[in-house]
Amino acid sequence: MARRDRVGRTKGAGDATPGGISGPVGAEWTAGSAKLEPPAARFAGDSQENLMNDATQVDKARRFLEMHRGPRPLILPNVWDPIGALLMQDVGFPAIATASAALAWSLGLHDGEKVPFDRVIDSLRGIVGAVEIPVSADIESGYAETPAGVSENVRAVLRAGAVGINLEDSLPHDGSMRPVAQQCERIRAAREAARSEGIPLVINARIDVCAHDASRQKEMLPETMDRGKAYREAGADCLYPVMVDDIDVLRGLREGTGLPVNVYAQASTPPVRDLEKAGITRLSLGPGLLRAALTAMRAAGRELIDEGSFHAVTSGAMRSDDVRRLIDRSGPGTKN
Repeated sequence: MARRDRVGRTKGAGDATPGGISGPVGAEWTAGSAKLEPPAARFAGDSQENLMNDATQVDKARRFLEMHRGPRPLILPNVWDPIGALLMQDVGFPAIATASAALAWSLGLHDGEKVPFDRVIDSLRGIVGAVEIPVSADIESGYAETPAGVSENVRAVLRAGAVGINLEDSLPHDGSMRPVAQQCERIRAAREAARSEGIPLVINARIDVCAHDASRQKEMLPETMDRGKAYREAGADCLYPVMVDDIDVLRGLREGTGLPVNVYAQASTPPVRDLEKAGITRLSLGPGLLRAALTAMRAAGRELIDEGSFHAVTSGAMRSDDVRRLIDRSGPGTKN
């Protein structure tokens, strides 16, 4: 697996990044199309500890955006709980993301904003508190009817410690597409919320044109391209044409919009080396890790029932001491 070092590359104080972030922490910078307040301005009355925590979040956000610059793709494992986050950090990933489907399924619910938003935030807070690496949050279509509601929810995500979001352009109840202008308002609202919080949030704008019919991805490239360009102007940092895996379509979207493109890893997705050659700099697993875990659990259960043996949970499985060591290395959020 091609990947960066554990913390990602860093930049000099004056270097610029794709989202327009530049200058040292505490100076004025821009992310997407919006200026951000320096953290010290927003937290003028707060304690030194809060200022340090906020500066750390700013640094994580800047490093996370930098990871999208290549040359190798940023591979993001999607987790749903703190122990999974700790495990992926221990494996060596420089950043992680949540997956709405994985969280919902782990709770016995369907995806599509069925998990109450306060529970999403509680889960996110636990994941962020467990690890030192940047965390991006899947908030589906924003859990809100209006841009103002998106803004409020993005603030909650930022205050939980995340530095990135996925924001879908389809409706959660039926999958129909929002008008481009409406989705741009929602992206702008997310960007403005990040500006007001003083965090250079990485907005991964999901484009759901091919979400339910990937066979039409070449035919739908013009609409995907139009949406991508509009979302870029609204403040998106990365585009996520979900279910699109045609290398020419992906390359065309990358070159046509000038933004990093996120690819969903599925059976038909080209190998990482081919994505890298096409200029793709972000790959995410969606609920793949949860499906793999459920598959292993099912195999272990069937072995016990069918054969009366339990090799699956004894041979090669992580030991309890290994899990305890992971927890010992976790952040304060998992120990309080």
